[in-house]
Amino acid sequence: MEVGDPELDADVRAVLAALALDAADPGDQAVDLVITDRADPGPGAGGGVGVGSAGGGGVRVVRVAPDRAGVDDDEVVHLPSGTGDLVAALMAPTHGTPGAQVVVFGAVGGCGASTLAAALAVRAAASVRTLLLETDPCGTGADLVLGVETEPGLRVEDVRADLGGPDPDALWEAVPKARPGLGVLARSRTRDETAARAAVTDGGPGAARSHRAAGGLVVGDAGVVGDGGPGAAGGDVVVVVTRADLQGAVAADRAVRRFPDAILVVRTGRGDPLHAADVAESVGVARWFVLPEIPGVRRVVGVGGLASALDRGRAGGVRRLAAVADALLEGVIPDGR
Repeated sequence: MEVGDPELDADVRAVLAALALDAADPGDQAVDLVITDRADPGPGAGGGVGVGSAGGGGVRVVRVAPDRAGVDDDEVVHLPSGTGDLVAALMAPTHGTPGAQVVVFGAVGGCGASTLAAALAVRAAASVRTLLLETDPCGTGADLVLGVETEPGLRVEDVRADLGGPDPDALWEAVPKARPGLGVLARSRTRDETAARAAVTDGGPGAARSHRAAGGLVVGDAGVVGDGGPGAAGGDVVVVVTRADLQGAVAADRAVRRFPDAILVVRTGRGDPLHAADVAESVGVARWFVLPEIPGVRRVVGVGGLASALDRGRAGGVRRLAAVADALLEGVIPDGR
């Protein structure tokens, strides 16, 4: 434990005592989790990483800050108000390599970000336990794309953020499964969204932290950049999807300014006024991909058949979607695909 603020140190030690856990001395090489109030925990803890993130040698780092400091960062546990989050982080199973998170944004609406997020989740699930998480506050469709909207199970609104992150195994058992290895935590379409948001803080980030802490991969369907959701907090890979027109290029430029390391995916179709290369050049991204607009992909998505279509991979558009998804997952999935 490396907490310099005396009052904060006392708050952390009180939680450790309640859980019958001991605080090791700074520099102890045998620890697998570091609690710190430093913005940059240093090379011994693997750099400035947040709640449940991996440090050097597989060490997890939990950053804490006092409520009075007014730190606005979803990756920091605020004490004493966030005691439940700290308890969840301390009780989460310890893995040598915590899972990664891929966050998919749309630069503009209707450009296929949800379809790409679902395709990433389907392709990843063959190699690692994957959770497709709808982080878009206005989203009501991650389960529709994969045809599990009628499956019973947990929805985002059921995850209580004020109680900390859920137990990873309990979370996995509770979410609907699109197939073995692929869980879907979508938003509910059966309740008043305004009332739900007013009643309880969004528990999606806590679910993501818990799933990652257990070694799983999270794919976040984050909606349109700037719509007010939890954003790309904790995202190891950020993908921005846009269209090959002027509006799409301008919106993608704004998104990439916010997330400079983002990967750009340009959806193209007949009659587009711009080439995908023109959009990528105007935005100035290091990595970008072209994803053609194919009616066959729209049809399978419309009937919730994307997963089975990706398995078959017969249609050219579906094959292209699978290829782009696999390229985006390179370096994210352990041992690759």
